[in-house]
Amino acid sequence: MQATFVGTGDAFSRRFGHTNVLIEAGDLCLMIDFGHLAPPRLEELGYSLAQLTHVLISHIHVDHIGGLEELAFVTRFVHQRRPKMLAPRGLAGLLWEHSLRGGLEMVADDEGRALHCGLESFFDVEELDDAWHSLGPIAILPFRTDHVPGKDSWGFVLRDEATDERMIFGCDTRVPHPQLMVEPIHEDFARGPIFHDCQLTRGGGSGVHVPLGKIHYPERVQERIVLVHYSDRVDEHLDRIKSAGLKVAYPGDVISMPDWQAGLGAGRSS
Repeated sequence: MQATFVGTGDAFSRRFGHTNVLIEAGDLCLMIDFGHLAPPRLEELGYSLAQLTHVLISHIHVDHIGGLEELAFVTRFVHQRRPKMLAPRGLAGLLWEHSLRGGLEMVADDEGRALHCGLESFFDVEELDDAWHSLGPIAILPFRTDHVPGKDSWGFVLRDEATDERMIFGCDTRVPHPQLMVEPIHEDFARGPIFHDCQLTRGGGSGVHVPLGKIHYPERVQERIVLVHYSDRVDEHLDRIKSAGLKVAYPGDVISMPDWQAGLGAGRSS
């Protein structure tokens, strides 16, 4: 299992793009979230939309789902196929009704006749419960996050089925993940890198992401934390980040197990 960071910035980042991640394992090519900056940034990394087999959705914000309309149109009308969409139960319906329906519901066929479409017209939708879900070479465990009051949002643990190695993607949260605060930590969360969002300064969404100063976990968890979803001013905070014992991922970083730290920082100069 290999993770490539297509972007690592927050919703307003121009320098780092949105925090969307490409997972590759065997024939599987899965995107965790798909913001509107994902398509061009994938191309910059040498990938095309035609290669994507799956997309996994954490919640409905533009930096996480804003590129799905483009993906839907390109895969259906250019490549004549439907990628598989994975979403925690109930989220796909909300995604369609509140975000995608306006652009995708009415299309035309080759003869110019109107076609009435639903989400299943573009994606092979599979809903996930909060239990391990096998996906061939990997398995996925969704877990709830506390991002915006009243809004469904999720993080994911990914497990390599061949090696049992884990990667944890916290996606968005406004408080430290409770699963990582308890002792002893549950086996599902006990090892592997933890990719964690953060709020570096006030404004720009303050209150719905964990402030940097509040990212405090038990030592054996803290040393596994890798910050993502940060602002374009992250360079001003690197001393604070280092003193907190945290690491940073950058666009283009490629993370492989078991030596996951070796891939961090490769995209920093870009």
